[in-house]
Amino acid sequence: LFLNLENPQFSRHRTDVSYLERAYDDYLKLVAPVGPVYCCLDEVHFFPEWQVFVKAKYEQQNVKFIVTGSNSHLLTSEFITLLSGRAMPVEVYPFSFPEFIAANGLVISDVVAETKQRNRLRKLLDDYLRFGGFPETGTVDVQATKKEILVMYARNILYQDIAPRFSIKKAVDLENLFFYLASNIASLYSFNKLAALVGLNDKTVKEYLGYFSDAYLLFTLDSFAYSVKEQIRSPKKVYAIDTGMAGAVGFSFSENIGHLLENLIYLELKRRGHELYYYKTGNALEVDFACCTGGKITQLIQVVHTLGDEGTRNRELRSLVKALDETGLECGVVVTYEEEEEFAIDGKIIRLIPAYKYLLNTENGLR
Repeated sequence: LFLNLENPQFSRHRTDVSYLERAYDDYLKLVAPVGPVYCCLDEVHFFPEWQVFVKAKYEQQNVKFIVTGSNSHLLTSEFITLLSGRAMPVEVYPFSFPEFIAANGLVISDVVAETKQRNRLRKLLDDYLRFGGFPETGTVDVQATKKEILVMYARNILYQDIAPRFSIKKAVDLENLFFYLASNIASLYSFNKLAALVGLNDKTVKEYLGYFSDAYLLFTLDSFAYSVKEQIRSPKKVYAIDTGMAGAVGFSFSENIGHLLENLIYLELKRRGHELYYYKTGNALEVDFACCTGGKITQLIQVVHTLGDEGTRNRELRSLVKALDETGLECGVVVTYEEEEEFAIDGKIIRLIPAYKYLLNTENGLR
């Protein structure tokens, strides 16, 4: 049984959880299923008391539920507690790069296959960066239509999910802030600066950023610090759930490719379950990502489009080497668009890895 609870036919019943009971009973009457029943409730947050129905049915009958929604409200502690021992939460992102290339008919099983398909992988990486990992964009060929789909996704989440759920009266302010941030992914900001730019107070900006994160539209990244107060006070970096969506509402691909690549690596590290921060050295140099375990930095990663320019190379590597020195690590990673190399600077090993290889995880020790 599949029920999309966002469907308008359910709208007048959303405060009546017994309507789900009637729909389920009608399914049993019409289908008369034999064996286990699998019931999928999509966009379940539209029924505020859905969990009462699920818990009752799960305990009384031979039924398994797949409960899905487009925001993190499903993962809140109240639901985890209510369904304790009965639920396994799963976060589903847009396609990862391996999933994206598989959807395009290419599966890389080993390093040999990767080498043979190198040029096609490079082309698919271009497409992945430009249009992101939402499956529907892969079903259309016209670039303008792909962008329209992605902008529509963003506006639907803003106006049909976030605005009504949090009773936001001026949803246009919500949209303006989102479009500004999506146009400036991988950039540092403070609440005060954002408030001045979009004409809102800093309290409202902070709340809106929380809503974006809750709806899986945008994520924020703190600076690494041993003091929680220092982390809170430090400027944040912002990343989008999908590079295609960020590109559709932001700058042109060629102007923003370095930031899109950084966003892509952020999402990959998040998929791999890393505790993430950005890192500021003692002399204010920045490293894009610090992966931590138990409050200790275990890996430093810099992301750059290309190190071909000597000024860029010196700046990016100086930051990484300084951070390695401060954290006591011996090896740092630089994810680039296509460059690959390994060398030593001041006794520290630096590994340059092309983005498609990093995303495929065919290099040893990257997880």
